[in-house]
Amino acid sequence: PLPDALAVLLENDSFTLYQAMPSTDNDADVIPGTLWVFSEGTSLAPAATIFYEAVLYQGTFREKKEAIRELQRLGTPAAVQALSLALSDEDTRMRDAALSALSRIGGDEALAAIASAAQDSDPRVRGEAAAALATGDSETSARYLTMALDDPDPRVRMAVIESLADVPFGTVPNQLTVATLTRALQDDDPEVRMSAVDAMEEIGGDVAYQTLVQSQADRGSDMPDAIRESLFAPEE
Repeated sequence: PLPDALAVLLENDSFTLYQAMPSTDNDADVIPGTLWVFSEGTSLAPAATIFYEAVLYQGTFREKKEAIRELQRLGTPAAVQALSLALSDEDTRMRDAALSALSRIGGDEALAAIASAAQDSDPRVRGEAAAALATGDSETSARYLTMALDDPDPRVRMAVIESLADVPFGTVPNQLTVATLTRALQDDDPEVRMSAVDAMEEIGGDVAYQTLVQSQADRGSDMPDAIRESLFAPEE
């Protein structure tokens, strides 16, 4: 068998064998059969990424899921680039898996790939992208979420608002998040406005309080009762 032969030839050197498997019985859909052998793993990540990228193009559902898991484990810039290709997969489950993997890898490159999902045709996927952006502890996350607040679907806008409240404030300027939520308080959809109120309450602090007070003054009787309750509820 080939693995045994390689073990004899390479002796004590470590090696990894990748064997492309056909995705269907149709020869036209077979992933090109390619063999990579790595001595001591020095070239493992780049070549492995190429292999998994091929799987993402032509593999079965199970093979693609496994490729995404392995790309997440690699976590290299090349792996991030390959995962960004999975964001265009016709199966929304695959796009969700790629978003999850990218959020776990983290970093600016992964965040940029996640943000690209804001253009997805499925509102649910766009909402998942907003949730994934909240995992980034950087100003970049807040900026991407601010742009995503213009989504035409109110469910996505609510997901964006919830994510803005979840972005860690250690590195994200409060004023950027509060300014975005202030805009959300003027949203045409009442549920979106309510979500903005909840997010302001979660953020807390004088800036959020003053913003709610100003919104109450600007909108008057048009402001939901929830804001009044938030502003004037007795302290426990």
